[in-house]
Amino acid sequence: MMKREIELEKSKMELENSAMDLKKSENMLQYEIREQLKSKNMPLQQIASTTTAPNWTVQLDIQTLCKPKEVPVPVEEDAPPYITEKWLQDTVRLIEEDFHAHDTPQLRVPPMAVVRCSRGGKTRALYELSRVLKERLRGDDVAVIYISLNDRTSLINWESLNPIDAICRRIAFAALPRTEEGPDFAKFAEEVEVSSKAIVKWLGASPRILLIDELNKLEGMTDPGNVEMKRLAEFLKTHFLANDKQYFVFSSHVVSSSYQLSEFMDSASRRRVHIRELPLIANLSTAWNTFNYEQLNARQLLHYGCVPALVYQSVCAVLDPTNDSYLPKMNREIAIMKCVQEGVTDEVIEQLLGSFLDGDPDFVPPALLQLMDTTSDSEVRWIPYNMVPVLRKFVKLGSRKYSILLRTICDCFDSFLKSKAASGDSWEYLFLMTLLIRCVSHKFEQVLLPLGDNK
Repeated sequence: MMKREIELEKSKMELENSAMDLKKSENMLQYEIREQLKSKNMPLQQIASTTTAPNWTVQLDIQTLCKPKEVPVPVEEDAPPYITEKWLQDTVRLIEEDFHAHDTPQLRVPPMAVVRCSRGGKTRALYELSRVLKERLRGDDVAVIYISLNDRTSLINWESLNPIDAICRRIAFAALPRTEEGPDFAKFAEEVEVSSKAIVKWLGASPRILLIDELNKLEGMTDPGNVEMKRLAEFLKTHFLANDKQYFVFSSHVVSSSYQLSEFMDSASRRRVHIRELPLIANLSTAWNTFNYEQLNARQLLHYGCVPALVYQSVCAVLDPTNDSYLPKMNREIAIMKCVQEGVTDEVIEQLLGSFLDGDPDFVPPALLQLMDTTSDSEVRWIPYNMVPVLRKFVKLGSRKYSILLRTICDCFDSFLKSKAASGDSWEYLFLMTLLIRCVSHKFEQVLLPLGDNK
């Protein structure tokens, strides 16, 4: 009896410690989000009241905007080498082909989605696409307009009520006169009312290509019944896709939301979407030559999913250990907290582990999809750098049934990364980890050998 009471008391203490860890994580996230907003010069009163649209005192005067063809494209200063030049040129060629096409009863022009995990290089890809398109189409007076729902023009809560105006607001902001300090988006959004009617009038008959970064920030993207998202899709189709010399590209970390946008546009015709998966680092020599860092090894590439942006950030973190801005963890922590809030059960753990083997996104908690790489076939691939912290959090907050096993899987991932060069130990850890995942996910017999279609 005494032993049972001791075990119960121990379990109670573990749960209390887990609750304290959860509270600390929530406080940390709230602090980081608040600091991030303040770093963008967003007033504190706006941070506290971002759920209600402001009472605008000024309507947009399109005469204050530059001409559509004069909208500048973004430039990233001190940018690292772009290692996917072939992907860039192939993608531009596809865009140009669809730019000169238009909807017919037999053909629906497909928009393009650039997909990759969170912090995986999507923004840089759209920067490069904007730059090359501007150069290629300069003689045709094409308006190449890049906007973002992230970073300095992050989506404000009240904007989700009217996603069309959210897009138009950023188009107007992109066309404002540039200064050394640059216009302040938070102030602009607070003071100036921007309507879709004004933006359509400003565009006139100009040929145009719109690039939208992080369109997945609109939560309604995954809700088939969302009326506002259907209106947005219709707006984008009408003014940036269906007619000759119009096109739009968007980035997302989830392929399913890309197809949902197509469904919003034409549920009956099944309009396609060009899924352009950002390429991965093919081999070590490419990484060495690109990042000028020959200390990289194959295990490190796999740890970061062979994603160029993550590998580059990891190299920067090693070369500049005093700078903690590399490999930011806030997006990952927010995703983990959302998943925990939705509930971590034994079934959730089993299904999540199963995705490591079969790449099925349907059984991955939606909040975690941004931490995985996404293929053009709508499959997911694990990135250990992101997923090991997820599993470690589950050890603290998830089922007691799998806590020891999850900890062992994490230790295998870590040992694989830290093993000595040219040692067989690393691959033994990988084998053991995969074996444990097969057992927990009940895929030992159904998915035994990853050969051919039997993955």
